[in-house]
Amino acid sequence: MRSAVVVLAIALSAAACTQSPSAPSDNTIVRGALATIVDVPIVDSPVSVEVTTGLVGTWNYVGQSVSIPSGADVGTLHFAWYHYNPRGETTAFGRIYVLDREYLGLPGDLSPATPGFLARSEAQPVSTNNAPGTQGSEYELPSNLVLKGGRKYWFYTDAMGAFASSFDQDLYSGGNMYHTGTQTRPFSESKASGRWVDGLNGVFVPAPPGLTIDANFRLRGRTR
Repeated sequence: MRSAVVVLAIALSAAACTQSPSAPSDNTIVRGALATIVDVPIVDSPVSVEVTTGLVGTWNYVGQSVSIPSGADVGTLHFAWYHYNPRGETTAFGRIYVLDREYLGLPGDLSPATPGFLARSEAQPVSTNNAPGTQGSEYELPSNLVLKGGRKYWFYTDAMGAFASSFDQDLYSGGNMYHTGTQTRPFSESKASGRWVDGLNGVFVPAPPGLTIDANFRLRGRTR
């Protein structure tokens, strides 16, 4: 299990998307400057998952818990998911809600009245047919929202969209992904899936029991 904090290097490939833990690189946060606070990008792996067309990846309502590094509070927050194609670019869809606690309710019940609610973004475009270019690129949160260093927060969408996840790897020790595929089922913590190695005619490799995964995401802000 690897932690990705404070500006990780992003390794990109145009032809295929692959996933594995990568060693984090730590950089000094410049207080007051807009900087990447936590970054969990798509990274390379010996096991290839080929992606050739469209805005593809997991298609769900999604959430992710995020630990703010100790030492500084963070405001002027921008949050984004990564997607596979174009690989390494960011995406945003619907609104993002920020809570100070885990939420295991229905996506349609997210509101300012939700226990632990701190803030929500303005709505971003939502794709209805998984077509590229129809989602937004980043959520911008209200300027009065400040997250405390050393604490964990939860980010949830109120719309479905296409985004990348670590699939069968736990890339980020500071939190976990949550998801649901329908409005009638609540969010739950995301568990790893098995995968076929060397295509559908290859060998199915099951995920370790109980392994949790992460969304590929980026949180930017200004330290205070």
